[in-house]
Amino acid sequence: MKIVISIFCLPYEIDDLENTLNQLKRASYYCDKSIDWNLDVTLCTSPEMVDWNKSSINKQYFIDKFLKLSHHTDWCVKTFQTSNEILGCVSQRRFSLKKHNDADFFVWLDTDIVFDERTLFYIETAVKSTKDEFPLSIITPEIVRIWDNTWDCIVNEQFLDKPHDYQKTNDPYKDSGIKGDISIVGVNNSLSPQSRFKFAGGWFTCISGTLLRRIGVPESFGHYGYEDTFLMVASEKLTREKNEKINQFKIKNLVVCENYKYRNNSHYLNHISVYDRREEFRNIAHSNFQNELKNIV
Repeated sequence: MKIVISIFCLPYEIDDLENTLNQLKRASYYCDKSIDWNLDVTLCTSPEMVDWNKSSINKQYFIDKFLKLSHHTDWCVKTFQTSNEILGCVSQRRFSLKKHNDADFFVWLDTDIVFDERTLFYIETAVKSTKDEFPLSIITPEIVRIWDNTWDCIVNEQFLDKPHDYQKTNDPYKDSGIKGDISIVGVNNSLSPQSRFKFAGGWFTCISGTLLRRIGVPESFGHYGYEDTFLMVASEKLTREKNEKINQFKIKNLVVCENYKYRNNSHYLNHISVYDRREEFRNIAHSNFQNELKNIV
């Protein structure tokens, strides 16, 4: 079985990437050696994202550190590349999908996620137990309470009494981890009219290759935004209109957290001139959402 972890990194996130790779290294000691784990990592060095001429830290510094991190990653098949064409996590996930057309599962992982060292093991267990009966599937860990109650279907029960936006102030190192007996539980989001599925792109979201190839990551979405929502809504459409058997599962009591509290990239952002194009990229993806949805069926 082949599982591909896809990670995108901007230059000022290089320390976050190092932390993520160190966590993955620790997690690898629990892995089943029969699983073909692949790590697909891109560092964007494009002048479209950073004005290097106005930056006091030069581009080569980040490239050198990136190569060092590559050398330290020795537990799996790996591809570390710098790119001027991949400008966001969406174009990275599209690239990984095209490159690994034989992958059984894709894991989308952001660089700001804190997770338990047994996470890869429990993902392996989950995919082994579901892949034959449910070839079109999404598997996620649980999370803490976030923006609104439509996310409560994947919130761990210990955090359901927390206020909305709890993730912005919580201690991710304290709240992530194993919170009870681990089990694989079906997810059905009854609080959203948009879709029965609920997940976000980079929170260790594990998607079957069969499903991701069926829906895709639309070229028109560009580099950033809405690929996770598109996958949710397209899955709902295929389930309703084509009666396709698509299922979401969560690994109950395995909690991952975004690192809002301790993530601080100011030591880089004060020295490199960054173009924040997230809103621009989101608008491009949003403007093409409905047309791409029509093409699904």
